Amino acid sequence: MTESWNLLISTPLKFSVLLVLIPSLLVIVNAILSAKELGGELGKGLKKVAAGTICYVTLYGTIIIKELLPFETMTDSQARFFFVFVNLFASVLLITGFYQMYKISKKLRLF
Repeated sequence: MTESWNLLISTPLKFSVLLVLIPSLLVIVNAILSAKELGGELGKGLKKVAAGTICYVTLYGTIIIKELLPFETMTDSQARFFFVFVNLFASVLLITGFYQMYKISKKLRLF
């Protein structure tokens, strides 16, 4: 386990995971706390953004697990299907969440 972790640290994957993981966790916490306080349409939009971000963090976690485990957990076709499905689902959640927030900001004439 230590050797594979050292390999992961020495690769650009470690940097990219940290670069994406830390802001993603902050977005999740911020969106959930804001959604609890706001409620309504804006709260629903923030919950969708948080759910989409959670899906993307799950993808990055899966990449790390596949790198660290010495055995195959999924076949190539299963991994492809998983990544495409989760990516599309997360994208739809993010787009609909941001669109809801955009509609509300247009209604409030913030833009």
